[in-house]
Amino acid sequence: MQTKFLGHSWRYFLAVGAIALTYYSGSQFAVSHLTLSSEINPMWPAAGIAQAALLLFGRQLWPGIAIGGFLFSMNVPSPNIVTALISAAARTLQAWTGTYLLERINFSAGLDRLKDVLGIVGLTALGSTLINSTIGSILVCLTGLSSWSDFGTIWGTWWVGDAMGILLVAPLLLTWQQLPKVPTHRKKIAERAIWLLLLLAVGWLVFCSRTRAAYARYPLEYLPFPLVVWAAFRFGQRYTALSNFILCGFAIWGIARNSGPFLKHANSMPQALLSLQAFIAVIAVTGLVLAATVAERNQAEASLRASEASLANAQRIAQLGNWDLDRNGQQLRWSEEIYRILGQQPGTFEPSLEAFLEYVHPEDKELVKTSIEAALFQQKPYSIDYRLVLPDGSNRTVCEQAAVNSLYITSTVQDITDRKQAEAALRSSEERFSKAFHASPVGISICTLTDGCFLDANESFLRQLGWQRHEFIGRTARDLGMWVNSEDEPRLAKILQTQNSISNQELKIRTKAGEVRDWLLSEELIHLGSTQCVLIMTSDITERLRSEEFRRAALAAEAANRSKSIFLANMSHELRTPLNAIIGYSEILQEDARDLGAEEFIDDLQRINTAGQHLLALIKDILDLTKIEAGRIDFHLETFTILNLVDEVVATIAPMADKNSNILEIQCPEDIGSMQTDLTKLRQSLLNLLSNASKFTCSGAITFAVTRSLETPAEAAKRAKRLGAYRGDGKGENTLSSSQEWIVFTIKDTGIGMSPEQLARIFDPFTQADSSTTKKYGGTGLGLTITKKFCEMMGGDITAFSEVDKGSTFIIRLPAIISEPLLFTEKSEK
Repeated sequence: MQTKFLGHSWRYFLAVGAIALTYYSGSQFAVSHLTLSSEINPMWPAAGIAQAALLLFGRQLWPGIAIGGFLFSMNVPSPNIVTALISAAARTLQAWTGTYLLERINFSAGLDRLKDVLGIVGLTALGSTLINSTIGSILVCLTGLSSWSDFGTIWGTWWVGDAMGILLVAPLLLTWQQLPKVPTHRKKIAERAIWLLLLLAVGWLVFCSRTRAAYARYPLEYLPFPLVVWAAFRFGQRYTALSNFILCGFAIWGIARNSGPFLKHANSMPQALLSLQAFIAVIAVTGLVLAATVAERNQAEASLRASEASLANAQRIAQLGNWDLDRNGQQLRWSEEIYRILGQQPGTFEPSLEAFLEYVHPEDKELVKTSIEAALFQQKPYSIDYRLVLPDGSNRTVCEQAAVNSLYITSTVQDITDRKQAEAALRSSEERFSKAFHASPVGISICTLTDGCFLDANESFLRQLGWQRHEFIGRTARDLGMWVNSEDEPRLAKILQTQNSISNQELKIRTKAGEVRDWLLSEELIHLGSTQCVLIMTSDITERLRSEEFRRAALAAEAANRSKSIFLANMSHELRTPLNAIIGYSEILQEDARDLGAEEFIDDLQRINTAGQHLLALIKDILDLTKIEAGRIDFHLETFTILNLVDEVVATIAPMADKNSNILEIQCPEDIGSMQTDLTKLRQSLLNLLSNASKFTCSGAITFAVTRSLETPAEAAKRAKRLGAYRGDGKGENTLSSSQEWIVFTIKDTGIGMSPEQLARIFDPFTQADSSTTKKYGGTGLGLTITKKFCEMMGGDITAFSEVDKGSTFIIRLPAIISEPLLFTEKSEK
């Protein structure tokens, strides 16, 4: 609680202020409404408020009580700041000390234990109140407000008032700190309502009604006690504290209006007040003690029921029942699990030995009867296993163990059918293991753990080594010269010691003929009786390793070929990007040289441009080569209108763009015409790029532009040459040497962009810009790879440009017409 308030200073000061205000209000209420005669207060509620506040919220909130007490002291007649401070300190010390003492006994605010009630009565109401009453009385006499001759009266009145306030107000605040759950049962609601109405009626009748004069000879002040006892037994401490508070209120009200039983025999108001306070103390302590006693009894009963339920659950889980027989009275009792073991519902019939013997198997009935008689007449304990025949005709095996003393026979009956079946299964398993051991094609042997001496081996193990059984049993692996590598034996022993098993260890073994063979070895620790042994399982993998070597060599060659293809593809892409810049800058520099009149640089710049163009052609040839080596995917040619394709793609991607508040701009001429290629693969490629642009752009712009362009004769010749080489028949150069139109799809966004390092890996399989991109935006990193492959299959390509935080641009360039689709499907037939 202290950490809770100190961690939030504003909450702490708010709590202090609330406590100070409550304490001050309670003190003022006592002065204005509870002062009955000569400033005598039968109850000082502020003491109970202070005690409850520190108990509920912690001793660190003591400044609230000090402030409230100081403010109250300053409002009394003839205030003095020094006396006000001392009085506030005394009130605070009283509440702080009471809280400290209760915390020492592990006090519970619910008052549901007798020690909690006795603690609040003895340590606070009777103990800590001595502090304030003593200091306050001395202070009153020192300041001249009263004479020292009245010190005893002042002290007693003060002490009793604080004690009554703690006894009545503190339990009420502690138990009602949280509102109780509303009872759902109508009878409980009705009972509480009737109780409360009776309490109010009796309180008024006994303490406040002036018509009571006719019944003055009867001690009606004891009439509320049954209602307090009712609350204690039925409703707990919360309602007991409430009843004490209500009755006390009626009693004080009655004296204030000159009615009630306490004025009957009193000669003066102080005597009446003393009777009132005695009544309050008795009824409060009695009610709280009764409620705590009932709560502890209920807790004990609940704990007992829980223990019994736990025992019953344990017996049900273990299928263990028990019975007790009184040897003198011959009275038999057994648990519910006995009924279940017999296949009956609990309580089906009365427990008796004759009824139990009815379920015992006829062949075992004599054994059970003899054992019980020996226990009865000779006090001999027994432990026997026998069978029961259940009502459904099934047999169950039970184990019964009985202990005998001079008064009782106590026995437990446990269903061990499953255990017996498991033992039988184990014996059967051992037989099957023995058969499998000798017939197994896997080599199996058993040796001792300490010295490694072989105890047994199957035929497969002996055949792998070439030894006869009489030559092998009783010797060690070292005696037989099995180890090719002398370090294998200690290495395996260390693994077995740390892990208790060895799994699939490859090692070399020497046979009797001296041949070195490869083994796959596994070992397990087992126990044969009291001897710890090692179960060894071996397989000769010599031939498999040889074939595996050939297979690995083939896989290595295939992997090298794939690596070469991936390397060439990556390197060609890495080289083409800067090369385009070199070619472009060489052209720009040529124009700048002409404008500046630096003719001497033009030839050199032209050579750079020519070399760059040549190198670019080589790189494109490498791309074609990697495409041929990548494999074949089915290709379906069809002719379609480009505008229809654009409309379909835009309709699909528009919601994704709108989701990130992006503006999607379409730039496609009405006369763009048609093209012939694989419509499905083109649509998927465009969707991949547009979805990436929408995903990586937020509140930006995405531009989707489509243009038609005509390739140069030189480009057409190079393309025809590549296709002819791909076909292998030279026809490509003759049929596709003329230039043709190209369709260019440009997707540009203003998104997050990519750094040059990220851009370099963007088309790699399973690759995105970096790991943070994957975590934030998701995706497999395959989209751009697939798009690139599709563009290559369709005779075109894809390029990307990007800057960090400035966006990215992807350009797909495809031929408008592919005249011979066979060029892209013929490879699968080879």
